[in-house]
Amino acid sequence: MKFEVPILSVKLKMPQPRKNYIIRKELFHRLENMKEYKVTIVKAGAGCGKTTLLSSFVKETKMENVKWITLDENADQAFVFWNYAIEVLKDYFGDTKADFQTLFDSNMQKDKLWRIISILINKLFIKEDIFLVIDDFQMISDSFLISTINYFIENMSENIHLILLTREIPDIYLGTLAIEGNVIIIEEDAIRLTQKESLKFLTETLKLDKNEEKINDMIEASEGWIGGLQLLAIASKEKNSETIKTIKLSNRLLEDYITKEIFEFLTKEEQDFLVETSILRYFSKEICNNYQPKIDFMSMIESILQKNLLVINIDDNVGVYRYHSILSEYLKGIFNKFDNDKKAYLHNLAADIYYGLGDYEETLHHLFIIKEYEKIMELILKMPQTALTFSYIMKVPMKEIIKNKDFAYQYFFYYYASFDTEVCKKIYDFINKYMKNDKTFVAFKHADMFLNYRLELDKVKILSLNQIDSLPLNPVTTAFLLIKEAYFLFASSKYKESIEYLNSANQVYKQTGNIYIGFFILSEKAQICEDIGDLDTCFSLYKEMELILPKLNLVETCYYIGIAGAYTKKLALSKTFEALEKVKELLINDSSTVDFAYQYTLAEYYYLVGNHEMTEKILTDIMNKEIFKNIYFSARLLRYPICRDNNKKLAKQFLKEYEDADDSLKIMECDLLYSIIQYENGNIEKAKKLVNEITQKARKMQNKLKIIECDLFKIRMLLDMEGNKNDIQNLFLEAVSYGAENGLALPFWFEKKTTKKVMADMGAEFKNKLSSEEIDFISSILNSDGKNGIKEIKKNQYDLTEREKEVLNELAKGSTNKQIAENLYISLSTVKSHIINIYGKLGVNNRVAAVNKIYNKR
Repeated sequence: MKFEVPILSVKLKMPQPRKNYIIRKELFHRLENMKEYKVTIVKAGAGCGKTTLLSSFVKETKMENVKWITLDENADQAFVFWNYAIEVLKDYFGDTKADFQTLFDSNMQKDKLWRIISILINKLFIKEDIFLVIDDFQMISDSFLISTINYFIENMSENIHLILLTREIPDIYLGTLAIEGNVIIIEEDAIRLTQKESLKFLTETLKLDKNEEKINDMIEASEGWIGGLQLLAIASKEKNSETIKTIKLSNRLLEDYITKEIFEFLTKEEQDFLVETSILRYFSKEICNNYQPKIDFMSMIESILQKNLLVINIDDNVGVYRYHSILSEYLKGIFNKFDNDKKAYLHNLAADIYYGLGDYEETLHHLFIIKEYEKIMELILKMPQTALTFSYIMKVPMKEIIKNKDFAYQYFFYYYASFDTEVCKKIYDFINKYMKNDKTFVAFKHADMFLNYRLELDKVKILSLNQIDSLPLNPVTTAFLLIKEAYFLFASSKYKESIEYLNSANQVYKQTGNIYIGFFILSEKAQICEDIGDLDTCFSLYKEMELILPKLNLVETCYYIGIAGAYTKKLALSKTFEALEKVKELLINDSSTVDFAYQYTLAEYYYLVGNHEMTEKILTDIMNKEIFKNIYFSARLLRYPICRDNNKKLAKQFLKEYEDADDSLKIMECDLLYSIIQYENGNIEKAKKLVNEITQKARKMQNKLKIIECDLFKIRMLLDMEGNKNDIQNLFLEAVSYGAENGLALPFWFEKKTTKKVMADMGAEFKNKLSSEEIDFISSILNSDGKNGIKEIKKNQYDLTEREKEVLNELAKGSTNKQIAENLYISLSTVKSHIINIYGKLGVNNRVAAVNKIYNKR
């Protein structure tokens, strides 16, 4: 069975009005004007006929574009509520319905719901009027959910009409709409049946054949309350007129009335069936044949319906029913008196039945009631990684997670993916306290370093691939732990080993399709490639990330921060700015774990464009943070004020921190800055020794970026000391060769004076030693625009035109020919011509081959 969490059709279907419903002319006339209002509220108590009123009006008037949601207690959560809304409204999304559902499913952050709701509102802006009915709206009380509904109401277009059926006036803000005359409220007094309507309901709808006096007495006793009238009708069989006159219905006495006047007159079999099925939020023949196999369901439901008990027919075609809230609440009161073992048995049985039907929402509903957390965790681990799943993860108490190791570790990683660092810290501390003796904990240990950038690499013991593989954990958990270990290897500059761990995790991604695993693998690989200067592969990995980004908008911020950093290496400053602007738009708040990375990259960008005021401001802010006291993170940014601005104070501070730091933190970035400071302080021999050691290490690791930076620093020292000209030439040729090959412009900008002097002194000699591409590369850096950086020197070995590249990008996204035509505003025939040309230039004969040839090269 395909594993996905279905939206129950019973919650998204309009309940069928009972046969021979009465026409409520006055109220129908008021409802005919709903088109003129943005919000219609029908407010009345339980059993007053709110649902019947609207469903009968819709059926009678053949009203179109009516979408219906029936809420329950589980809907009082933003992800659940908006999941229902998106599902019921998706018919209006056209070809984008799957993409939009994916966009919602990939989000686990409350704050990003605003953006999703905005997109939803835009998608509903069509010519036709849309009527969205939300039944049992009194279930909504969560303050955040209410704020999102307020936002929806405030911004929805004129064609959207919200109809709320509720027992209480909802706690939403309607002030502005009320002033504008955009709200209509139908109160309980208006809904009560008139004497004439009550008579019709009893004789035509319920088909009662009573003497006139008894019917009049029932009408008088019910006081227009349709639920009360039905209860009286059920119990009236054995009652004479005098007895009916003495009956007074009220909420306080309702339970006693149902017990004495209705329930006690049912057979034992009927009583048992009603009570035991009261916990089912919907039921059918198929469900009840498994739940109550000894009962003839068709005979039972026919008997119940003939007695006019409060049963709602949700779907005539498939025979799906639920109890009216009046009856349901009464029956649950009896059910709750069962002993705990019996209640647990029936809820477990119901959960098993719904699980077999593929309705995992109902399965979890029953399991949560009886707190079967071990079963809950097992089920959640099998479910897709969606916002709805995350809403269930959040409902599992932390104290329970130690009963399932896989759930405990994934519990941490999903909260980490949602950037909720405070909860992550609590989870890690809890796991550390109660699971540290478990043999799997060694693979999870130190995961808290992701939360505060407190790298203590000397304390980290990396498990081998075989050791991780042997742990009794499921593949997804194993993959997360491999990614974690890969990060620590990367942080220790063990690039090759890190890639091996990520490739191992990638096998799980291929098997499971878990997009979180896929994204983190690509992201870490891209960081490694950027770090070693392999920018071609780096940007090709970002291309892959871009393709899965629509399915995982949760990590968009990380994507844009990462690619902004990569663009700075190319000195593509206009693209850096665009990416950082996107981050600014997406960033939720200052407490986000990605905020430091954003500020860090932003400060580097402002340095590069010469905006010293903004640089100083950001530096002042981030230098006070604990993370900046770690040389591992501070070295790359500090080199600007220390080396470019000759900031002696920061240089002195860095020297001390470097010398006090553990050796595990002294990566090549730190070593090189330390070496440069030593040189500036006159310790020339020490600086030369250090930079030679760094170069040797960089060559061993094939780190082209560090080789270039070391070469240029050595050239600077040689120029200052009037060193050997051949040494200078050889170092420069090597640096330019690696730089031009990968577009690594930043090191040359950083040593711009050195680069200028070399070209000025030896430019003529380089004409025969540098290729035209290499000369263009250096010239573009020396003539770079202070704001936009250098123009990208594109490698276009296949001679594709700009339009052909755009078409190829669309092919990579999986767009159809029609979608490409719409997206690029060209004709379908033009699209076909471009595709034929692309195939010819690339030497391929299909889309997949074309995309693979350009984007999947390694």
